[in-house]
Formats: sequence, C-alpha cells, structure tokens
Amino acid sequence: MITGATGLIGSHTLAARLGRSEAERVQPDETVAVAHSENSWEQPDWLLSRRGADPAAYTRTVAELEYMDDCRRLLHEHRPEIVFHCAARVSVGKTRNGEQLVRQNVALVHNLITAALELPAESRPLFVHVSSIAALGHSTDPEGCTDEQTVMDNLSGCSAYARSKFLSENEVWRGAAHGLRVVAVNPAVVIGAMSPRSGFWLNGLFRAVRRGGHRFWIDGEAAFVAADDVARAMLLLAERPETWGKRYILSAGQLPYRQFLGRIARIEGRPEPRIEIPRWLLQPAVPFVPALGAVLAPHARIDGSAILRALPSFRYSDWTETLAEAAESQR
Repeated sequence: MITGATGLIGSHTLAARLGRSEAERVQPDETVAVAHSENSWEQPDWLLSRRGADPAAYTRTVAELEYMDDCRRLLHEHRPEIVFHCAARVSVGKTRNGEQLVRQNVALVHNLITAALELPAESRPLFVHVSSIAALGHSTDPEGCTDEQTVMDNLSGCSAYARSKFLSENEVWRGAAHGLRVVAVNPAVVIGAMSPRSGFWLNGLFRAVRRGGHRFWIDGEAAFVAADDVARAMLLLAERPETWGKRYILSAGQLPYRQFLGRIARIEGRPEPRIEIPRWLLQPAVPFVPALGAVLAPHARIDGSAILRALPSFRYSDWTETLAEAAESQR
C-alpha cells in the first residue's frame, strides 16, 4: 500500500513498484495506491504513461487519513504486508496555517500507526515512513555532518514543516516501541518529474528560467536527491529485515544554489545567473519550497552514505540527468 500516491514521492514509488511487477508477475490487487480525492490521479497516470507502465496494474482507493476510521478501513480491507507512507501536507500558503499543517501531518501518521497496532501481531504491516532531513538537527561541530545519529534537540525557531516531520517521525518510533516493524527515510530536497499541470515548485522554477526570470543566485548550498532514488531505496529497505528499526538519510550530495540554478539555465538555453542576492531574501520562498527550510544553513553538510553501506546494490542517480528529465517532461 502506498499512501500519498498522487504526490512526487508516492507516484514515483508506485511507478517503481509497477516496474518491478512486470518482472515479478504481481497481480493488480497486490499494489494499492491511496489518494486523498478522486480528482487527484492525474500525476500517477501521467508518470506511469511516461514510464510505459500499465495504469490498470494496481488498485486505486480514496481515504482521508486524518480520520481514524478511514485508516482502520484501509488496513482491514486490504491487509497490506507493507505500507509505504508518502502522504503529507506541504506548506504552500501563509505561515499562519503552520499549526494546522503540523496537526494534519502528525494525525496522518498517528492514525495509521494506531490502526496498524490494533491488528493482530501477525497481520501488522511493515511501515516504511517518508520523513525528511527537516526532522533532524544540525551537527554542533562546524566540521561535522548531519547524519542518522544527529538529534533534533530544540524545535524553537523551526519551520512548521520541520516540526511536523519531527513529530510525525516520533509517532513511527512510538509504533516501533510497541512492536511494529518500521523503517524511516529522511530525504533531502527531492527533485523529479511531475505533471506540467501540478503546482510542483521545480516546474515553476523551470518556467521562470525559461522566461528569463532567474538572473540571480544565492550564497549557500542545499542537499538534493532524486524521487526515483527515494522510491528505490524504500523498496530495497523493505526487503532487508536487518535495516528495519532504523532511519536512513537520502542525499546524493550538496549543491551550491548557483550551480543548481546554472544547470537549469543551461538546460533551458538561458543565460546563467550572474547576480548574487543576500540569503535572507530566500526566506520568503520557504513556505513555497518547504524542504528548503531544513537546508538553509550555509555550512550544513548532510551525510547520505549510510544507505550505501546498508544496501550494496543501491546507487544515487546523477542529479543533472534527473533535472534534464524533469525539464523535458515540461515541454
């Protein structure tokens, strides 16, 4: 079962799962995709069409995970062996809605974990949770990296998105403490192809650059990872019991903002940004790009190497190829 199957990570997880299904001869009723409404299936349909996957190879269902009854119904009706929890609300409006965002995201995880724990022990699913590097603290050592052992020790000043991810992940560890099998991934800023009609921030950035509207760059850097990498990592972790009960940062590496924007400009055949602007001017954009709120510190470094040791067959994608595919999908 894949919750949030109409979002960036959820749709790529569905595509990765169905790509495997052709080789494994998995039946349509063995993959259940969960959406928030019947009107939101365009992204997975669009992505599956691009990937040449059969859109009839999975079961669709709609549920409002904010309600406990919907979570109970999902788990009782479908009895999934694995739940890939990709559903989350993102901050795309005014910050005054921040507390609502926190309540909603925590409720999604709380309800699913509680419903899973209510099942008989032998029927409980493995819970694979998509968290974020926003749920982790930053290393106190200026030369150190944020890794899986870094602890968020102070929520004061954190964005609503970061708080929602931290508190949501705590619900996952609550489930683990009560015997639920869990594993969490903490992706960096996720990039990938989304339907041109979606409101995905990367699509908007491509359009702005195409119109010549991004001639500036910002001091600092961010950690990035491809949506396809997140999907592949989760599928592989679900197969490796020795990885359960742990979290794994997913970061293909650090990129200066200037290099990231410059690559997009080259892809679009536009001049590279030449004007540096102060970092504080980026702050108003954080509500529109929530994950950036966790990586604004100019000297923060993210260590995404633990997953490579845990999964010998896993490798990160080339970020330039991911950007190129995302750009091509918008034309």
